[in-house]
Amino acid sequence: MAACGYGSMALFARLAYADGVDTTSLLALRFALASVVLGFWVRHQRIALPRGRELWGFAGLGALFASMAWTYFSALHYASSGLVALLVYVYPIMVAVLGALLGLDRFGRAETIALATCAVGLYLLLGQSMHAGSPLGVILSLLSGLLYAIYILCNSRFGQGVNPLGAAWVVIVSAAVIDGLIAAWHLTLPASPTGWGALLALACFSSALANSAFLMGLRHVGPTLASVLSTLEPVVTVSLGLAFLGETLNPSALAGSALVLGAAAGLALARARAPAPVAPCPS
Repeated sequence: MAACGYGSMALFARLAYADGVDTTSLLALRFALASVVLGFWVRHQRIALPRGRELWGFAGLGALFASMAWTYFSALHYASSGLVALLVYVYPIMVAVLGALLGLDRFGRAETIALATCAVGLYLLLGQSMHAGSPLGVILSLLSGLLYAIYILCNSRFGQGVNPLGAAWVVIVSAAVIDGLIAAWHLTLPASPTGWGALLALACFSSALANSAFLMGLRHVGPTLASVLSTLEPVVTVSLGLAFLGETLNPSALAGSALVLGAAAGLALARARAPAPVAPCPS
């Protein structure tokens, strides 16, 4: 469920863009609607919210999350949804590299193999950018992955005793406030029911529901299996792009995609034998 929700974000965003919504307005409306939906659930379940230092910390993570979302959805203007999703999914390798550089995690044989495999995959995949996007789209996609990697590292080292759904709500509300203030200068709304439907699907299915499903799944299967299963996200994005947006992937790009996703999944499986202190916990 979480993989389908996250993987369909690009499709809903494309539909909203086609209906006249700009990136900042899209994000402001997405986070505002998602905060209402998730806030209702948090209140209904009487979930405790972070307080004091932890409250401000997760609010700061919301700013980082808003930046990551802006680069992702902006990249969709310059590259195909499939290419953007596959490039962003380099983030598990970025987490491993950054964690090692900051002394938060190990970097051994499995990480080295994963990094080398990912590099080869990117070399093959970036050749697709000549047909499915521009250099700016590639840069924004990789920047989004980097910001998400930083977000994961910060999230894994902060607020360990906080209910994840309560923390996620604070993050989403913070992002909604930031994007809302920016969009207030020039807020564009959908021109038809199709655009509004895409926005509601993006907020409810691809944000609130997907986030809750991931966190609940994480509790049942653990971070390693959840990380492996999350490789389905870009697969869903690519499949929807091929089916509904007329996008294509050449054989070289398909091979590169397989290497990038295989490197991420292989690294997660390798770490299952020796759990690392850093584990993905997206909000």
